[in-house]
Amino acid sequence: MTTPRRPWRPATTLLFALSAAVPLLTGYPAHADPAEPTTDATCVLNAHGAFATAVAPGGVDLPAPNTLAMTGTVSCVDAAGAPLATGAFERTVTMPATECTGDEHGDTSTTNVHWTDQTASAFRFDKIDVVKVNGTASLVITGGVTADSARFADDTINAVGTSTGTGCGTPAGETAVDSTIVLRLAH
Repeated sequence: MTTPRRPWRPATTLLFALSAAVPLLTGYPAHADPAEPTTDATCVLNAHGAFATAVAPGGVDLPAPNTLAMTGTVSCVDAAGAPLATGAFERTVTMPATECTGDEHGDTSTTNVHWTDQTASAFRFDKIDVVKVNGTASLVITGGVTADSARFADDTINAVGTSTGTGCGTPAGETAVDSTIVLRLAH
């Protein structure tokens, strides 16, 4: 014995299809997440830095405190990829334990950005995790933009990057690094 089939109801099918399409047609998301941050900018920092003291001179790779003075450029785009701001920056990084291979943590420095329109912002890096092998490092950064900044005030910072130094394993040791960091600024 077979079960009788329900008749096809075009009006019900059309109503269902239209109710599912309304969010797409009106531009409103079907399921908005109010906790999702809004990206204000994506920025790329290109930097060069010099260590106060050579890292691992003579090939002896023991963790030691050090300071890294960095300068570079910053370029930001909006969420659509359109140019938003450019400038230059400087920062001094104090590290409790620097080495050519290993984990480095503890940098809580501020990057001072000078925008081309003569305004300034301060990017506060609250936490930087660094994993380094023979002078090449991966960077994971979190922090925020200070409230008194001309651009992106009070935004959060989430960033990743790489840093490459030369001289590890040599008599002179590692004396400088070049870094590229991509930051997402959101509120």
